[in-house]
Amino acid sequence: MRSPTILALALTLCAPATAHPSAKGMKPSPAPEKLSSFKWTYPFTDEAMTGWTASCTAVKAFSAREYTLHDLANPFPKGLGAWVDGLKGFFSGREYPGAWGGWDKHLHDRTIVYMEYEEVPLRVREWIEEQERGDLAGKGLFAVFEKPAAGEKGEGEREGKEGSVIGETVKVGEVVDRSGDGGKVVMFAPGALYEILPLWVADGSDCQDVLLDLSNYQPTHADGAVVAWPKKTNPTKEKVISIEITASQLAPKPVGSEPEVVAEGGDAAEGAAAAEETGKVEAEGKGKDEL
Repeated sequence: MRSPTILALALTLCAPATAHPSAKGMKPSPAPEKLSSFKWTYPFTDEAMTGWTASCTAVKAFSAREYTLHDLANPFPKGLGAWVDGLKGFFSGREYPGAWGGWDKHLHDRTIVYMEYEEVPLRVREWIEEQERGDLAGKGLFAVFEKPAAGEKGEGEREGKEGSVIGETVKVGEVVDRSGDGGKVVMFAPGALYEILPLWVADGSDCQDVLLDLSNYQPTHADGAVVAWPKKTNPTKEKVISIEITASQLAPKPVGSEPEVVAEGGDAAEGAAAAEETGKVEAEGKGKDEL
């Protein structure tokens, strides 16, 4: 098993915007592989739900942008050029949490997700800030940056002015002024999402308190446990995706009941070698997390 360190990310971020795996002198990425440290599996298959029912389910969708590392240096929205230096500094030396479903495509094919910070649920923002402030286990999973000096382009797209560079993440104080969240963005590897999926959908749900308590969130089925999974759309030309997150609290199903499937999802083909070779858009998995 290759080391999942993200040092390759830092090196790739320094490459010119035109660099591509096929460019002369660049080695192709190793074959995609599932990270051994990734503990989550798609929980809503017929087999997994045998004997279980969802006593409460919450579903929400979020807009984001998805990039691979070889196009990061392009200007926004085709890339994340203004934040390249900041991303390099933030992720250097940290382990890569994986892409969708815990797959690692390695090197320039690794994936980064971009979101407007104010569109991230408040509970998630508070969790990110707590981890960074307290140097806790989740520190380094989500990078929060200021937006560069902005100019208008096209249909209201924000783009850093020429030469604008964001070299470091936002410093988290004891008190955060929420009026400034509109001037921030957050970037992360897709695998980081899986650690806190219930927080994304908790507020306003019928099982809000249960979902907010991450001690209930488990990778295996049990009475009262919370299981969750994301699914996403394929990126548009502007890199836009929609991420739908489903979280359910489990309860034993009465004997003799039919198996229940709460939701479909999984992005199984995210780690497929075939998708890598053909360059086709990944197909969403149907109730699976691997090939």
